[in-house]
Amino acid sequence: MSSLLIKRLRFFLIQLLLLICVVELFSFIAIRWLHFGLPPKVYSNQFLPFFVDNNKAFGAWHYANASTRHIGPCWNVEYQFNSYGARDDEKKKVSERKRIVFLGDSFIEGYGIEKEKRLSNLLEKRTTIECLNFGTSGSFGTTQMRLLYETKAKDFSHNAVVLSFFPFNDLLDDNYEFGKSFFYTQRRYRPYLVKDSSQNYQLIYHVDALEKSQAYPDSIPKRTTADLFKDIYYGKQRFVNKIRSLITDFTYTGAMADFIANRVRFRQSGTESSYKSEVFSQSNREGMDLFCHNIEKIKNLAGEKPLILLLIPHPLDLIEYKKTGKSILRDTLNQYCQNKNIHMIDLLEEFAKLDSVADYFLPCDGHWSEKGNEFVTELLTKKIGQINF
Repeated sequence: MSSLLIKRLRFFLIQLLLLICVVELFSFIAIRWLHFGLPPKVYSNQFLPFFVDNNKAFGAWHYANASTRHIGPCWNVEYQFNSYGARDDEKKKVSERKRIVFLGDSFIEGYGIEKEKRLSNLLEKRTTIECLNFGTSGSFGTTQMRLLYETKAKDFSHNAVVLSFFPFNDLLDDNYEFGKSFFYTQRRYRPYLVKDSSQNYQLIYHVDALEKSQAYPDSIPKRTTADLFKDIYYGKQRFVNKIRSLITDFTYTGAMADFIANRVRFRQSGTESSYKSEVFSQSNREGMDLFCHNIEKIKNLAGEKPLILLLIPHPLDLIEYKKTGKSILRDTLNQYCQNKNIHMIDLLEEFAKLDSVADYFLPCDGHWSEKGNEFVTELLTKKIGQINF
């Protein structure tokens, strides 16, 4: 081989190496700083799960006195949990300050949002009211919210309760038959209310022990870098696929390419445009009866304290509502709240009034963005002023 050819080959390899480094740096910045795409497994597996099944009464909750990082397609946020497992600052059980207990799922927890930018923290900054956030992700339905309030949250002195209701999945979260069949919950420790032969609700647990849950802390595999290498090396996949796994699991370039390819396939399949939600436009008597049962339990436990219900739509619910202008579920719930002296904030109607509703949700997800949290905070502040508790 001539010296000239060797020089050209060396020059080409140097250029190729520089290109790889530039692309890797660009992908790193896009994922870690701009929160576009998911990081490689070798990075994301370094952190604790942001929820686990570790509470005997209601299942899904958080680690106590811990911090972790919640990573998604367009967010990379640190979660910090206090001594009793809430994603919140440490709060005393007894206080002379006016306080609100927040119960709910991922919307209340602040899914994909910095803690200071979510609803409860924004409300605390705008008012003199101290907010205690007991929200959690993990398919958390109203049965679990009621049990959380009964066994944990009500022990903290407070003057009012704010409860979220997200029909898009909350009705299914409380459905026992669905929970047994859905892959995400079928091996989870979760409480359900099921009617007996006398049509009375009985509390049962799907998976009869915390330790048997697939989301129990000790059941969640702690994957090290060596474990990931072993998975690929001993896996029964073709050599080409093993190389692909190495690139996607260990480099930001590979993770970014995989994310973009999946998004393209998703859009080309037509699935994205065919998504729709009809949960607000349909009647679900069984689901609503169970929901109302849990709400009344919470209200009875709260006593004279005001109960504020946030009725939360998914962006797909808003698309459907803007077409028809009608909502059976919302109208039924509104009448129920009036009869039971529950203060409802109809976010279906409020979000539908906005011109550019997409700005109020995360660009890759149906949860509220920072702007969405600010919007709901304004509405909640106004409602609190009207109640004047």
